[in-house]
Amino acid sequence: MLISYNEACAKDCSTLEQDLELCERAGFDCIELRLDMLRDYLTRRSVDELAAFFQTSRLRPHAFNALYLYPEFLGPEDAPERQAALLEEFNLSCRVGRAIGSEYLIVVPPLQRDPAGGPYTGSWEDTFAACVRILSRLSDLARPYGMKLCFELVGFERSSVRSVAQADAIVRAVDRPNVGFVFDSYNMYLNGGSNDFTAIGSVQPEKIFAAHLMSADDVPPELRGQDKRRFCGGGAVDTGAFLRELKRAGYRGIASVETFRPEYWDRPPEWVIAEAYRTTRAELERTGCLS
Repeated sequence: MLISYNEACAKDCSTLEQDLELCERAGFDCIELRLDMLRDYLTRRSVDELAAFFQTSRLRPHAFNALYLYPEFLGPEDAPERQAALLEEFNLSCRVGRAIGSEYLIVVPPLQRDPAGGPYTGSWEDTFAACVRILSRLSDLARPYGMKLCFELVGFERSSVRSVAQADAIVRAVDRPNVGFVFDSYNMYLNGGSNDFTAIGSVQPEKIFAAHLMSADDVPPELRGQDKRRFCGGGAVDTGAFLRELKRAGYRGIASVETFRPEYWDRPPEWVIAEAYRTTRAELERTGCLS
């Protein structure tokens, strides 16, 4: 597998320009670009400048993060202004992706976004129908750009798609070559606090487009937020078991470190990116998954 960096790790203490320089220096193979950090970059620089960087760098662009769906999107009850805003996010990914050589966009199912707002209340039947409709339409829009959509299950109760089985049912129903998965070790762990990742073996292996790799603090279920993510090398998530299931499925793509940890954002980006590389590489080496 290739070692990749997700810009969430230092999003509040770095910029896209810094991340590009530091990831190349650290030794990362790939980088996942956050759309908010890309928009910030484009206030100072151009898409052509970003493309020029990748033309001369060993660092390769991978997925854009992320498009957050809502149930009404692209449906008859969608609000025009809300639809236009999300389509602009999508179109930005496609335009920039074609220019710089990135072929992937992470797509997140509908969530109840307020941590204090309780579990997601929509029915599975409605979620299934909405996700199939939306992904099918986005697949059509993405195809001319050569963009692939990486559907990401999120295991906590505020998510509408929590399990591999649910995500797999949606992807199989869409049945498009440019719609597949990104599997995230923590988002899978959040579904019941389980380190059983064997469900990865039940999906079509060619549909695994990306993988996010991190551990997390060992805390009670009610405290398992995205801010508890941490680099590999200890913690509650069995990252070795996660990697071994991906390897068993024949996956050879990126293992991208993705944390949203405020403690890391208080550190210099030089430390964050160097430590992200060191710990991710060590785990891939330990498990025999390093390309």
